Amino acid sequence: MTTRINKRHWGFFAALFLMPAVAFASDSGTAYRLDDIVVSTSRNETPSFDAAQSVSVLSSDEIMASPFERVEDIVRSVPGIFNPRHYGMQTSGVSNPITMRGVGGSRVLLLVDGVPQNDNFNNSIAWVAWGHIPKEAIERIEIVRGPTSAMYGSEGLGGVIHIITKNPSAERKTILRGEAGTADSYGGYGFHTQKTGEFGFLAAGGYEESDGFYMTEPVENYNIKRYREAGKVLGKASYDINDDARLAFTALYYDHETGKGREFFYDDLNLGQYWMNYDQKAGILNLKGLAWYNKADKTAFQDDAKDNYATLYRREESPSENYGADFQTVAPLGQLATLTMGAAIKEVLWDYDDIFATIERKEGAEGRQRFVSPFANMDMHFLDKRVIVNLGARYDWIKTMDGANWDTKPGGALAAYDNQYDSQKNHCFSPKFGLTFHPDDKTAIRASTGKGYRTPSLYELYKVHVRGGGTYYRYANPDLDPEEIWSYDVGAERYFLDNFMGKVTFYQSFAKDYIGDRLITSYEKNGKTYNEYILDNISEVGIHGIETELRWQALPELRFSGNYTWNVSEIEEDDADPFQEGQYLTNDPRHKFHAGALYQHPRIATVSLLWNYYIDKYYDADEITQAKDNFWTVDIGLSRQFLRYMTAYVNIENIFDSVDNETLSPGAIYTGGLKFEF
Repeated sequence: MTTRINKRHWGFFAALFLMPAVAFASDSGTAYRLDDIVVSTSRNETPSFDAAQSVSVLSSDEIMASPFERVEDIVRSVPGIFNPRHYGMQTSGVSNPITMRGVGGSRVLLLVDGVPQNDNFNNSIAWVAWGHIPKEAIERIEIVRGPTSAMYGSEGLGGVIHIITKNPSAERKTILRGEAGTADSYGGYGFHTQKTGEFGFLAAGGYEESDGFYMTEPVENYNIKRYREAGKVLGKASYDINDDARLAFTALYYDHETGKGREFFYDDLNLGQYWMNYDQKAGILNLKGLAWYNKADKTAFQDDAKDNYATLYRREESPSENYGADFQTVAPLGQLATLTMGAAIKEVLWDYDDIFATIERKEGAEGRQRFVSPFANMDMHFLDKRVIVNLGARYDWIKTMDGANWDTKPGGALAAYDNQYDSQKNHCFSPKFGLTFHPDDKTAIRASTGKGYRTPSLYELYKVHVRGGGTYYRYANPDLDPEEIWSYDVGAERYFLDNFMGKVTFYQSFAKDYIGDRLITSYEKNGKTYNEYILDNISEVGIHGIETELRWQALPELRFSGNYTWNVSEIEEDDADPFQEGQYLTNDPRHKFHAGALYQHPRIATVSLLWNYYIDKYYDADEITQAKDNFWTVDIGLSRQFLRYMTAYVNIENIFDSVDNETLSPGAIYTGGLKFEF
């Protein structure tokens, strides 16, 4: 056991060795600041250099230079992040693919202009591949690592990815873009923004389709290529009430159909989102308001294995709605502190109906959740802003009501049921504390701690999941408790030279009540094995790791970056399967290397180069090291402006045709296009 502990913690001692070098290197020269203003750490504008939590910011230029269209791919190379989903125009699955600091899936919060998106992923299974926001409309993406429930509530266990969209600009600008590529893929995109007096308007959208690729080997007679058709439109209208007050209304429409490899195995999603932002400076106060309404309608079509997948078996309809409001005020407290206070409310409604094509059977579920959440955050500055203390907390009252599920012919040995569930009330208190120390104007030493939680979704509470031709059942559980995590991290950031920055962070987390499948019983009937499961709070997980990052602005037009993350996520307790105790969580490589280069010259070219390398090792119960295949990818984006208004570009994903060991991928993906800007 001693040997094993030493191996697992080598990174911690490496961090102790490296941290002094990062924090106290030579301070000659003036730092070339790569600072950004972020709002996601404290709900107030804060320089990232002063933030207590570890933050990364992707600018609009970096986003547009990326060879990817979807946010899940654009953030793939950010420190601490792993995306297990394979590269491809068509991707599989219905869940959030992002893992951040060993915490994955719906435990990472996605925001768009402050509007929570996770309800649309969890409660209606409305997976949108994180591509529902047009790339041209994104101003920046803020990634905050570590628990964020103190500011944003549920789902903020591992961190937050916050997409902030652009506002209408005074300068009129129009972009038209068309492209074609591998697997008969085509896409067209547009963007326009302008202001007239106090009124502003912005519109962005696109349509893409692909004949797809085979994801099975060998190809069976019932297989078809996995196709994709997707369209999206985002519009924003703004009104400047006066110099200190602004109102903006945003509407988003997204629709896709994705084929999963067989004629009657596909899904269709329609997503509508509407939100309004209000921002006013009233003397020393800064008032902000947000109201939103999200609606998702997803239909999943399932085929019938009994006739070799030749007919439709059932249609799963999962409509959901969520709406809410968020209000806050920011006020200085003398010269040394800033206080942010506010409250959020949210209502989630979910419905599910399983419609069978060939038999008389009614199956479904429904439920509703309400959140009422006051929050507060205080930033205090001491010693001429060399010491910054951050305190925050949020209290969430949650009421779950109108829960029900039913099935007139569940199959197996199950009897028909029609359950109505009593209302439940829960509450979660989520505090955080952070400290930033600047020994000089080029160094930041940080420490933070906080709590994150995730409320069980209505899907987990009430939906009875049936798969595998009736041989696998997963029961919903209306008595699930929220998942919780306590985390802390310590780190340092240092600008060594005028143009070179280094960063290192050690983190550790303690998670409990992770939701998983608990086997209830297993039995044989008519030659089939029926396994009955229930969702339950079964696991306690210990997580620790190190993030390191380097950025070098070699020339005004040339930037290099690299980062390495070492992460260990280990099951410390598993009531459902004690054999798993001591095992590492799957689908999260121990070692993640990312490197990139970005060259931007207006008269020559823009070149983006990304390299990702993953090494995955874990121990079994006998402490025998097992290794999955390591894998790596290289992605390139190249563009060149011709004439005054036209830019040609080529993007190549996975250029060396490498694949991971889990799934088949289409290999290298080539896309070429033209962009007109005027």
